[in-house]
Amino acid sequence: MFDLVHVLYTSISFLIIAVLLILCYKYIKDDKYKDLVLKISSVIVVILYFSPLYVDYFSTGSASVDSAYLLPIFPCHLMMWSLLIIAFKKRNNKFFNTLIEITFYIGTVGGILGEVLNEAYLNNPSLSDWDVLSGLLSHSVMTFGCLYLLVGGYFKVSVKNTISVAIGIAFLAVYGLFVIGLFSMFRLDPPNTMYLLEKPYPEFPWINTYTIAIAGVSAAYLITSTYELIAFDKEDRWYNKIKNKKLLNDNNK
Repeated sequence: MFDLVHVLYTSISFLIIAVLLILCYKYIKDDKYKDLVLKISSVIVVILYFSPLYVDYFSTGSASVDSAYLLPIFPCHLMMWSLLIIAFKKRNNKFFNTLIEITFYIGTVGGILGEVLNEAYLNNPSLSDWDVLSGLLSHSVMTFGCLYLLVGGYFKVSVKNTISVAIGIAFLAVYGLFVIGLFSMFRLDPPNTMYLLEKPYPEFPWINTYTIAIAGVSAAYLITSTYELIAFDKEDRWYNKIKNKKLLNDNNK
């Protein structure tokens, strides 16, 4: 399934991402420049994603557009656009804070999976094909951009992030059903939107919509609760906050 070229690409990609994140964390302190890094990253993702259309057009004089270019089909597609929205329409309110958390968790996982288990590369293992290489590169840059939401201090890790992840997964499912229904309404074969129609990786039959959703929420809870145990003072941990709030409400009765 994996070849040496693919392993080398992903290894080098993850190393570069890690180095860039460390350098950004160490040297970029001003919010203006943090926003600039995020904007540049989000724009590069979109350019790389659509670049095969222009390469095909200027090479052959024509370009075909499939459903993935017309509507976001897979989770990473939606996270690409949400990263762009966050970068250029940053707001300090509950909606945007939730969107940032969703994009960080789901976008990071989508970006990493898009590198490690890239369908285009697995079907055509050649980095000389720009369609394949641009797909890998766009996922690499998206992984960096989503991780930068944490490194740049755009949100704080806490158990409450699990709620955002659950909301994000639910939205992906509703959106997927909408797109499938839209295609069916016009009597077109619907794409495998959000992997609701077919399993994402036939080689791994246990990976399906339901296991991904359960694993995503569970992983978010385990990671954030572990982080709170390590980084938070005892009284600031989620379970103590709930207990203290309950005691306060009981005392006020």
